[in-house]
Amino acid sequence: MRRSAWVLLAAVVTGSVSPAAAQPGPLAPVGGPPQAQPDYDPNLPPEPPLGTVVRPPADRPPNVLGPPVMGSPVGPADRDSQADAPWAAPAPQRTTPPVVPASATSPAAPSGRRAALGAPVTAGTPVSAHRVEPASRTSYASTDADDAVNDLLTQRSPRRRPAPAVDRDSEARPVGAGGPDDHPERSSGKFGDKIGEALGSCTEWFKSDHAFDGFISPVTNPLLFEDPRALTELRPIFMYQKIPGNQPDFQGGSAYYYGVQARLAVTDRLSFTFNKLAGITLSPGSASLYDGGTGFAELWLGPKYTFIRNEDTGTLLAGGLQFQVPIGSSSVYQNTGNLSIVPYVTYGQNFGRDFKFGGFNTLIGTGYSYSTDSVRSDYYYLSAHLDMDVMNKHKFYPLVELNWLYYTNNGTGLPTGNEGRDLFNLGGQAKNSGLLTGAFGARYKITESAQLGAAFEFPLAGPRNMFQYRVTLDFILRY
Repeated sequence: MRRSAWVLLAAVVTGSVSPAAAQPGPLAPVGGPPQAQPDYDPNLPPEPPLGTVVRPPADRPPNVLGPPVMGSPVGPADRDSQADAPWAAPAPQRTTPPVVPASATSPAAPSGRRAALGAPVTAGTPVSAHRVEPASRTSYASTDADDAVNDLLTQRSPRRRPAPAVDRDSEARPVGAGGPDDHPERSSGKFGDKIGEALGSCTEWFKSDHAFDGFISPVTNPLLFEDPRALTELRPIFMYQKIPGNQPDFQGGSAYYYGVQARLAVTDRLSFTFNKLAGITLSPGSASLYDGGTGFAELWLGPKYTFIRNEDTGTLLAGGLQFQVPIGSSSVYQNTGNLSIVPYVTYGQNFGRDFKFGGFNTLIGTGYSYSTDSVRSDYYYLSAHLDMDVMNKHKFYPLVELNWLYYTNNGTGLPTGNEGRDLFNLGGQAKNSGLLTGAFGARYKITESAQLGAAFEFPLAGPRNMFQYRVTLDFILRY
């Protein structure tokens, strides 16, 4: 009994025998017998009977690529003969000559729209791209006129002036050649900005004004005759001055000046100058009533401002104020009085720049030395310079110069009837006397940053006092 129960249970699990309770009866078939699927698309027209010649309809547009090629490549003649032939099995392959392009022999294709690269045409006329596809552009940011935040950040003043338009296709000009980058338009009309514009522009800190590199600095009278440009430089200077033997006080001898000048350009208009920072040696003749010696010279310094700097006309005009501070050695008469103030003006002009053999530069400087006390002597000076830029190479400049110094007031420093011009202020009694000197020399530019100068100066008119002749040498290191 137990064995038959296990056999029945295995039959039910494997499905070979179904209990009567779980299988009420056979299931009826659903959907009927399977249908055969057609081997063609019923939406297409029926195929023609075998052996029927199929011709294209009369209104069918011509084939752009020409009739189909059957088998191996064919020539134009074979293609024309087979265009109207009924369809047939491909012919056996055969060797034929290379295919000749259809455009070389076939007649021109009828006009009509073709698939081609390039702009679409209508009856031979190009069609505008806007007719093919209307232009549309999405703005991802508002313009400056509609952007209130941009206006708030950029418009600092209601008097803001727009920057001038710059033609980007035009040839760029370097800074200093009169291009738009030389004088950028400021974005405000405030008083502080106007002050900044008046002080000049600065492309690089403390750099010299190189817009007038065709000019050179004067050589003689270097302590008073100032260059009108704003410069940054160091200028070692050596001068040897011969004293006349018939001079009643010093009875001949000589004077030596060895010093350095320094200039610092803040902008292309404003600069500061240290004109006299040196040592002096005075060697009077053996019969002199006065002793000589060596010591420090007076300190001369002050500001300078270039009022006019016209690059188109080559015109420069500068003015400055020089303070002559007598803090030098008494052995060489560099401690006379308290202070002298010298307002001065210097002018520069270039002309003849198109001259075949070179252009010319002229400089004129004038000023008045006024003492704050009665010890020092007062005087007026006038200097002129003319040079030639040989072949306009900016290298070699022969030059001639004139210097005139005239005393307008006596001092009370030294009981003598002579004066020492730019080297010594003796405080003597030389009122209403003046000396005119001439000089010739040259300046050579090794580079624009390194220049040599030399000149020989001699008296032309007036009492010579302590001046028989002078030799001046300098070397400029310019930034």
